[in-house]
Amino acid sequence: MSLKNNIYYLYKKFKISRKRKILLLLFLTFFIYFLFCLPSTLFKAPHSTILLSKEGKLLNAKIADDGQWRFPDVEKTPQKFKDAIIAFEDHNFYTHWGVSVKAIGRAIKENYTAKKIVSGGSTITMQIARLSRGGKRNFWNKLIEAIWALRLEFKYSKKELLNIYASHAPFGGNIVGIEAAAWRYYGQAPEDLSWSQMATLAVLPNSPSLVRPGKNQEILLQKRNKVLKTLLNYGKIDEVTYELSLEEPLIGPPKKLPSFAPHLIQKAIQEGKKGSRIHTTLLYQRQVEFSELMQRHQKNLNQNFIHNASLLIIDVKSNEVITYIGNTAETNHHQKYVDIIQAPRSTGSILKPFLYSAMMQEGMIHNQQLIPDIPMYFDQFSPQNYDKSYKGAISVAEALSQSLNVPAVYLLKQYGVEKFLQLLHALGQNKINKNADYYGLSLILGGAESSLWDIANAYAGMVKTLNYYNQTNLYNPTTWNTIQLYQTQLSKIDEKDMKTSSRIDAGAIYEVFEILLEVNRPYMESSWKKFSSSHRIAWKTGTSYGNRDAWAVGCTPDYVVAVWAGNATGEGRPSIIGTTTAGAIMFDIFSRLKKSKKWFNMPYDELEKIGICKESGHRSTLDCVKVDSVWAHRNVEREDACHFHRTILTDLDENYRYYQNCTQGKRTKTVSWFELPPLQAYFYKKNHPEYKLIPPIHPDCSSTLEENFSIIYPKYNNKIIGTVGLDGKKKPIVFEASSIRANETLFWHVDNEYLGETSGSHTIKYFPTPGKHVLSVLDSNGNQKKILFEILQ
Repeated sequence: MSLKNNIYYLYKKFKISRKRKILLLLFLTFFIYFLFCLPSTLFKAPHSTILLSKEGKLLNAKIADDGQWRFPDVEKTPQKFKDAIIAFEDHNFYTHWGVSVKAIGRAIKENYTAKKIVSGGSTITMQIARLSRGGKRNFWNKLIEAIWALRLEFKYSKKELLNIYASHAPFGGNIVGIEAAAWRYYGQAPEDLSWSQMATLAVLPNSPSLVRPGKNQEILLQKRNKVLKTLLNYGKIDEVTYELSLEEPLIGPPKKLPSFAPHLIQKAIQEGKKGSRIHTTLLYQRQVEFSELMQRHQKNLNQNFIHNASLLIIDVKSNEVITYIGNTAETNHHQKYVDIIQAPRSTGSILKPFLYSAMMQEGMIHNQQLIPDIPMYFDQFSPQNYDKSYKGAISVAEALSQSLNVPAVYLLKQYGVEKFLQLLHALGQNKINKNADYYGLSLILGGAESSLWDIANAYAGMVKTLNYYNQTNLYNPTTWNTIQLYQTQLSKIDEKDMKTSSRIDAGAIYEVFEILLEVNRPYMESSWKKFSSSHRIAWKTGTSYGNRDAWAVGCTPDYVVAVWAGNATGEGRPSIIGTTTAGAIMFDIFSRLKKSKKWFNMPYDELEKIGICKESGHRSTLDCVKVDSVWAHRNVEREDACHFHRTILTDLDENYRYYQNCTQGKRTKTVSWFELPPLQAYFYKKNHPEYKLIPPIHPDCSSTLEENFSIIYPKYNNKIIGTVGLDGKKKPIVFEASSIRANETLFWHVDNEYLGETSGSHTIKYFPTPGKHVLSVLDSNGNQKKILFEILQ
């Protein structure tokens, strides 16, 4: 046989008929459609944003963009819902492959008998396909749903299919999914619902219109009871449960969802977590309890026209935020939607502990040494203490515990504004973002803005440093890790990370915390030391200029509690004071937290005992008669020794002082005398009557002049801006001086022109003339001081 014949023979033998070709093509087309019929994402509708506590309880929810309450897909369907929905919708769910021939046959029979459509015969899987596709209910769509259902059975497990259905089934109105339904209808999580409640929800996806308030209640009741009966017949519930379930009431109107952290959920949405299930570190019971407590405090604040407050509580040992209350305002008029925890506000005195601890770490100061508290002027900036008084000289500990402004400005001047800014940035004060020239020395008094979040995080870092030392006896400080708010961020801190250097070590922090224990508490806490069970709390307050912001931060080894109170609009009120407003709330919070007598261990590796002059607090010298010993940072050896003592010659009664060249025939003795500079001595004696002024020179030595007074204002080379009143006339400048002698007379001159004399209170007016001038002041002994100053136009 030829080759041509062979080819023809094979063609005839294996020739496929046209009919078979069509069938094969249809099969391939169906097979390809079957493989790729499902979209990559079954449901593209937007989800609600839900906020969960650490225990997984619902704190807050935001409706989806399409106006539906559609929670993110559930990861686990409650067993009760599985049993109820299968009993009502799909008895053979676990045995069919997506399409139930038995269910379709039953539906045809029921529809024929009723002369209308009363049953669709759809399985749960087919309903998933219908919910995903949408469209009208007709034969063609039913066929496609059957194909999709078969494909879904191949792609997903039965467990996954139930999760999909439970997440996307309609439950009436704008409620989608079992989780949203449980919260909207019953105010509970799905896993907490009773059999009766779950049976009610199980009938809704088939007929969601049944839940309209006041309508269809009888039909809904019959369907629910039918589900309960089926559950009884299938052995899912016992007879007692069945009888009790029948007695439970039906669904009422939808309930409001929990709203215990509205500002936090808004923060999460802004951070890109919209439409997700957000697991936070908040403790549900604490968030609920303190939300209610803050609302009670807000009602009291309202009486003083203070309309906003916020609270942040940190569990320091877990590094987690356990309570987040962004704003307690009750109306939109008072900016209730502003998250004050994140908002920049004037810091007042709340930054002072960072400066004090930094200077202690560098050995520049320690708790007992005296620092000046006198009138000071710095290029048009003159700090004042809250009570407008001066102590002359005061210990570091007292200056911080009383939150005095003038000593703080003096210390910042010594430390350096630029250097302090670098420290604040290292401590996470991100909103303090201007340069040193912008802030100047007012930085320490509230000249900058920070947020409650950043402030609390910095104080928590100080507590973590001490806790780390207590746990390891290592002086390597911990990192200043940002406090955790979302569980997805949590990670175990490696030991090597714990040893990386922070900017403030345990010794300096411990010294500052010991001072902050002594801060005067509000009236209801004023006698706390008398009780052995009292809570030891290192705490600091802040009040911004104009009484616009009240701060209070309290620290224990377990918690940091940070409170802000004021008006979000920036309106100041006289009663917005850190101690009595924010401080009172803070102590109320601490009274409800777990109390512990435990305090931080002293970090002996970073502290050492030094000898000090008891009167000045500085390191003692041979001239110091009264000495003491205190614990101070090991770097304090860098500090200069006491220079407030000098050896003088006096008569035996110490009434007069002599110079060596005029002691002939006089009975004298050598005395080491504690002497403050004249200006400090002037104010110091008012608060310390026991302070003895250095004796005057004996008349026999009167030819020798001495200076007993100081010029307070102006300072040398001050540039002063002349001012004009509304009447167009020049306003006077007030010069000021002080003398350690109560009856001293001072004589004032400007450019050799006599201004007048003062006695007792040394202030005098001067009408300024633009240009450079010289102020001369003389006392009655002929002592003279001169100051160069300039009047600007």
